Amino acid sequence: MQDVVGMGLSLVYVLAVLAASSLLARHGMGEEGTRKLVHVALGGWWVVAALFFTSPWWAAALPAAFIVVNALAWRKQKLAFMARGEGEDTPGTVYYAVSLTLIALFSFGLGAPYVGALGVFCMAFGDGLAAVLGRRLGRRPLPGAGGGKSLAGSAAMLGVSFVSCAGVLLAAAAAGWEGAVPTFAAGAGLAPGVAAASVLAALGLAVAATVLEAASPEGLDNLSVPLGVTGLYAVLFLPAGPFTPAVAGVLLSGAVALAALRLGLLTVPGALGAVGVGALAFVFGGWPLWLLLMWFFGSSNVASRLMRRWRGGAQAARKRSGPRKLRQVLANSVPFLACALAYAGTGEAWFLIVAAGALAASTADTWASEVGMYSRKPPVNIVTREPMQLGLSGGVSPLGLAATTVGAVSSAFLAMLLFHAFGFAVPTGPTAFLFVIACGIVGSVVDSFLGVLLQAKYRAPGGSGAGGEAGNGCGAGAGADVGTLAGVGAGAAALAADGALVEAAPSRGAAGYTLVSGYAWVTNDAVNLLSGIAVVALGLLVALP
Repeated sequence: MQDVVGMGLSLVYVLAVLAASSLLARHGMGEEGTRKLVHVALGGWWVVAALFFTSPWWAAALPAAFIVVNALAWRKQKLAFMARGEGEDTPGTVYYAVSLTLIALFSFGLGAPYVGALGVFCMAFGDGLAAVLGRRLGRRPLPGAGGGKSLAGSAAMLGVSFVSCAGVLLAAAAAGWEGAVPTFAAGAGLAPGVAAASVLAALGLAVAATVLEAASPEGLDNLSVPLGVTGLYAVLFLPAGPFTPAVAGVLLSGAVALAALRLGLLTVPGALGAVGVGALAFVFGGWPLWLLLMWFFGSSNVASRLMRRWRGGAQAARKRSGPRKLRQVLANSVPFLACALAYAGTGEAWFLIVAAGALAASTADTWASEVGMYSRKPPVNIVTREPMQLGLSGGVSPLGLAATTVGAVSSAFLAMLLFHAFGFAVPTGPTAFLFVIACGIVGSVVDSFLGVLLQAKYRAPGGSGAGGEAGNGCGAGAGADVGTLAGVGAGAAALAADGALVEAAPSRGAAGYTLVSGYAWVTNDAVNLLSGIAVVALGLLVALP
């Protein structure tokens, strides 16, 4: 009955806030002002929730419903009443509701609503007031932040977040820490040591909230600030529990994803997908798999930049690979995550080794693509050995093959080092090490064969075009596809006859593009996924009895 009352009061509160916003808009308040009013005022809903809800499902029901409402409103460019100053170009309203939903499930599931209040108040009060004060006082931009961030706004974010977190922690200590008790609490009540620790913790959380707000583009601060603050407090100060690996994985992967966004390495959906993949890797395989995943993601970008400096920028201009999208993240992640899940469920060490092998294959393949683009010798078709256009999957070169080997060996070395350093019961001796190397090399070669045999290749209209979407072929990039081995010769001849080929027809104006070889549905992402599945299948056949 208490949850039903809480739901009724929650609806009354939210409708009252929206009604007040509408009334003020009719009396001349600007659109940005009404948005910020709602953004700040809805933070007060958490007080109603904390006083009445006992079930996490009841607490999360209303914000979960607003995920759908806000998503529809954003798509139709209407009622974006919780967005930041970016307006309706970003789904900030959707992120706001997602954050409230996840935090409600987490903190009420712990029986500690005060833990969720930390993140919610930093988002609602700190972020909301920071935007208002930043616009009025922010004449000096925040260095390196971009997106209209100002020093005044960040200072306001820091101050308001500190006051909010300190108030929550001191009030929770005075009330006896209902629910989960932090590790620094010596006992119930507001003892001097607990008060001092609460203030220091609040300061650390406020700094984290300010950094996250400044680093988050496109309305993502409505996700990063509340989830980051609540998650950071839970990992640092609450006793370890079943939730700890998942929260730690989200925090670590989120930090990397934000950095990748700032560097232009990921799209926003790609970054969100990378956070999920990284969190699952940390849950299933701990530090070793997570660090291997980071090695896969980061090392190829580093290798590409080193090659660009060594060989110059002329050849780099031939490759126009943009930030990784969600489908690219998933194509390289699903096979190894399946093995990691099998390891977590069974404890069989060879599942962990095969998961490392799948990551080694992705790393070797990506190294081949990034480094092979700088080969001074033209690539050749891996099946026919005929010259290929630079930038097409299925082409191999000595430099690309060397990069494949280095990527596979480095991944195997790192995998075995991490497994043993963190006490994982994996096979000792050279067998597992060589197995991971073999997976890496075989996976990259299989990717190139699939690029030639299956991946779609189009002739651009008028004989003009370039390599299209960059891929991960063994030494050269994305691939040309021929339906069967019998068709390889004809497909290769077509490729040789016309140097203007692309691997993806544009979404608009594709009428003039002719499919030369392969299957239209087989993209570079599909090839990556298929090669990953092949490596896992072959690895399991060899490794498991």
